[in-house]
Amino acid sequence: MRTKRVPFGVAVGAALALVSQRAWAEELSAESSADRAVRASYEAAAARSAGRSAQARVDDASYAFLPRLGLSARYVRLSDFTPSPLFPFAIAATGAPAGTVSPPTVSTGPVSIAPILDSYALDATLTLPVSDYVLRLARGLQAAKHGRDAAEWDSVVAAARARLAGKISFYEWIRANASVDAAQRSLAEARAHLADVKNQFGQGNTSRADVLRVDSAAASAEAALAEAGAQRATAEARLRTLLHLPEAEPLSTRDGVSAPLGLIAQNEAEWLSEAYRTRAELRGLDAAEASARAQAGVARAAYVPTAGVFANATYANPNPRYFPSEAAWQATWAVGVSVTWTPTDIPGAQAGATEADARGDALAAQRNALRDALAVEVVQHFESARAADAKVVATDQQLESASEAYRVTRSLYANARATTSNVLDAEADLARARLAWVNARVDARVARARLEHAAGRDQGAVAP
Repeated sequence: MRTKRVPFGVAVGAALALVSQRAWAEELSAESSADRAVRASYEAAAARSAGRSAQARVDDASYAFLPRLGLSARYVRLSDFTPSPLFPFAIAATGAPAGTVSPPTVSTGPVSIAPILDSYALDATLTLPVSDYVLRLARGLQAAKHGRDAAEWDSVVAAARARLAGKISFYEWIRANASVDAAQRSLAEARAHLADVKNQFGQGNTSRADVLRVDSAAASAEAALAEAGAQRATAEARLRTLLHLPEAEPLSTRDGVSAPLGLIAQNEAEWLSEAYRTRAELRGLDAAEASARAQAGVARAAYVPTAGVFANATYANPNPRYFPSEAAWQATWAVGVSVTWTPTDIPGAQAGATEADARGDALAAQRNALRDALAVEVVQHFESARAADAKVVATDQQLESASEAYRVTRSLYANARATTSNVLDAEADLARARLAWVNARVDARVARARLEHAAGRDQGAVAP
């Protein structure tokens, strides 16, 4: 039997299709949603751009330490003119040998220097601002570095917010999925009960009123399922928008609300201490305050004179330092020390320093206010997480109790020992217990995510 050979192009296309299918079928989790939310966040992207801008300011402040080298090339064409004589009288000259008695003389007339109409010059000047290295440039570099650190911590804050949003959006999506599953089970039970009641009505064992009541309960279960489906569609749209997922990409996950929850081992004081150590907002405010203090120091540098050294080299035709001028290229150099001081700049510098110090004081006050807010935020989310855990335990028991009560009531109804009202009540209790169980477990996950964010744990993965 001969086998058919598959064309190479078809095989490659099939392989790429399989790879693409696996890529499209990537399963989401809370962590992967958080990571993708950071990559998709416009706020985080803007913070990263601000960080690059701050790094550019650091580079600019570093380059200021380089000696200032100035190069220039110049050509000048002068208008032609008749120069004034150097001496307003004539000079007598003779060509006779020295020692000749009464030599013949010739008057030369007034003496003048012919102008050079074309001028060329090449200049190089090297300046070292010696005092600025200590008073201005070093402090300016320090201020730029602190500003860069503040921008980097702002980037961490933006990324942590995106991570938290990604996790919560994922949890809301699995909540919606679990709610749809619970509504489907409640609808299936309502329809099964409706079938039983109709069967009993056909046998004359129940009334039409009971049939209508159960039919109404089934319709309510269908409405609840439709509402749960709408909530799931909204949660999925919110998750896709946050993660920038295309509509064609299917969403799937192995994480469910029934997964076990980790324990909250620390107490409030330990969580708060961790928040004070790790929250990027506090570190960013520290860096911003340090930058403002350094900028105040830069402004105060104008209080004192500025000293520097310089060196200059000139290669010109004609060179103005040669006299008389001649149309020839000649080189000269010069070195020196300069001290400059502008006392009228002091009031403006003082105002700038005062403004920078006031900005630093404001940032310090913001940091202290944030510490007070963290004290409340951490305790709030810690207590919410503990309450959510207690609610998980309670809803586990409620669901078990409601499930058993529904099973027993259905069995009694099948043996004509329970009424339709008993079954409807058991169904309603079970439906509420299922939704409460779902909500409690998702709320516990959300509470843990908020507590970890309050303590700064989600900022460690993106810290500079």
